[in-house]
Amino acid sequence: MIVCSCTMITSKDIAEAVAALRTKDPFVVLTPGLIYRQLGKRPSCGSCLPLISELMVAYDEEGPSTMPQPEQAQGSSSRERKEGA
Repeated sequence: MIVCSCTMITSKDIAEAVAALRTKDPFVVLTPGLIYRQLGKRPSCGSCLPLISELMVAYDEEGPSTMPQPEQAQGSSSRERKEGA
C-alpha cells in the first residue's frame, strides 16, 4: 500500500525502516522525520505524516503482520479525535 504518494513510500518501506532503526539502536525514539531520513527522502506536503506515525507505532509495537490498513488507521484517529472533543 502506498502511504506517501509524493515520495512513493509504501507501508513495506515503513516496516523495513522501523526494523532497520531498531536493529541499529533498540532505544531510538521513532519519529516520521527519522523514518523519512532512513529512507533517504523528505516529506513534501505532509498529509501522510499522521498515517506514517500510526503505521510506525503499530509496526514497532506489534510487528508487520498486525499493521493496520489505511481504513483502520484513519478510523481510529478519527474516533480518538471525536472522543477527546
